[in-house]
Amino acid sequence: MRTKILSGTRVFLAPSRFGYRMSVVKKLQELAINRLDLSGYISCEPGAIVGEVLKKMREHRVNAVLVESEGRLVGIFTERDVLTKIADQPQNWVLKIAEFITHNPQNLTSQQPISEALQLMNAGHYRDVPIVDHDGGIEGNLPQHEIIRFLTDQFPEDIYNLPPDPDRIAQTKEGA
Repeated sequence: MRTKILSGTRVFLAPSRFGYRMSVVKKLQELAINRLDLSGYISCEPGAIVGEVLKKMREHRVNAVLVESEGRLVGIFTERDVLTKIADQPQNWVLKIAEFITHNPQNLTSQQPISEALQLMNAGHYRDVPIVDHDGGIEGNLPQHEIIRFLTDQFPEDIYNLPPDPDRIAQTKEGA
């Protein structure tokens, strides 16, 4: 792998059959979140009943619900909230979702680079990041699996051919 300095930024170039191509990191820094599929989300009002929200989550096979009021993001309800606040207390199923959401969650805009979404997800241990416009209106949700899908689509030969630990070299044959 070679490195090259472009306008103060170190770019890692990886060999490919077409010469050298830009690294994964550089591409994530350049491409905006709006290049990803943000449409796989559901939303509800703060007054929605927990049991109904859980039913919608199962039906739509999502792990987060964006909570909006007057067209603006006010919270997020995730599978972690279900496990930590709801699962062992079925009496909570009839209460309003507003009591269990994360209020004013961290969010990004669709014009920000994908790398910022990854940094936020990593720092906060988030599986989902709400994507909003400049007025706080919901544009979508960015789940971690969408970033993984993007990486495998963009860099299949880098992703699929990596051993579990690239620095480790097997000294003997594996198997029984």
